[in-house]
Amino acid sequence: MPLSRSILAGLALLLLTAVVPGLGLAADPAITAEMEKDQAGAHDFAPAGRYDGAHLLAQTVKAFDELTLPAGPVVTDTTQSSPHFKSLVTARGKVTRTLYIAPAGRSTLEILVNHEDALKAAGYEIAFECAGDACGEGFAKLKYNGDNADSRVVVDKASQTRTYLMRAMLEYVKEVRYALLKKSTAAGDSYVGIYVAEMTGGSMGDSSTALTGSEGILIEAVEPKPMEQKIVTISADEIDSKMASEGRIALYGIFFDFDKAVVKPDSKSQIEEIAKLLKASPDLHVLIVGHTDNKGKLAYNQTLSLSRAKAVVAMLVKSYGIPAAQMTAVGVGPAAPLASNDSDEGQAKNRRVELVKM
Repeated sequence: MPLSRSILAGLALLLLTAVVPGLGLAADPAITAEMEKDQAGAHDFAPAGRYDGAHLLAQTVKAFDELTLPAGPVVTDTTQSSPHFKSLVTARGKVTRTLYIAPAGRSTLEILVNHEDALKAAGYEIAFECAGDACGEGFAKLKYNGDNADSRVVVDKASQTRTYLMRAMLEYVKEVRYALLKKSTAAGDSYVGIYVAEMTGGSMGDSSTALTGSEGILIEAVEPKPMEQKIVTISADEIDSKMASEGRIALYGIFFDFDKAVVKPDSKSQIEEIAKLLKASPDLHVLIVGHTDNKGKLAYNQTLSLSRAKAVVAMLVKSYGIPAAQMTAVGVGPAAPLASNDSDEGQAKNRRVELVKM
């Protein structure tokens, strides 16, 4: 006697949920094994600790970088057409981003409070905290997006399985919780963002299946630390020689604040060398070309890069008496990269000012 559709459906569901308790779908053993191994060479961010039973899937550490963390819920208002964080905090220093997989069956509240307690014991205070709807619609997508290399944790030379897991992490979630903590010292302010959510599936096939039911934890920390000065000012003679042989030269000694077009004071030595060259060669005409990485929208980056190029020209005219006719400001945004934008190192190489001989 044939079984009814309802009985067949019930049997199918029973089989699925029996394959992996708590997940509801079969998990590839190779993926599960990768999930249960810490990333080689990675270490917990000590003040935040590690939740018992969690595995460290991915981590990046930058000796000096910039980190932007939500300091308010997601909103939509008249200032921007798309959802955005109501408030953000941006800080520079040593940046550590760590992604954990915690066991199924634990609440996101329990996990978050454990990390908060560890940080409070280390002198941190909660600056912002939210849960569920209070975080705002679309919080999860804005906070960690596996399709966006700028959002997710990207580990160079990770195995293919681990890379897929990094992309699948925190894609479809529930029980969202987030906290921003701050610690002020004489050396500066330290910030830690903790994002916790239960994973409910995703579009990454077996990787999403394996993660379903587990808790994802993203801990992002920035600690105050002075930048090591690695950029050597390029002399006027070196600039002249490079432009003679290659027609252009990339300069990394001209600095701007994030999202700004004002030349910073520590750019002075490089600007002086450009001025020295242009004064010694009054017939030389150059393009001052601004370049950005690919973060943000194309049109915005083109405008920003042009504004930065114009700021360099204006400084050379005002502070060093270089005739404006010797220079033309150009902004190309991310259109002429020198390296892949898939890594922080590549993005840093692409953010530059170039001199191009005309």
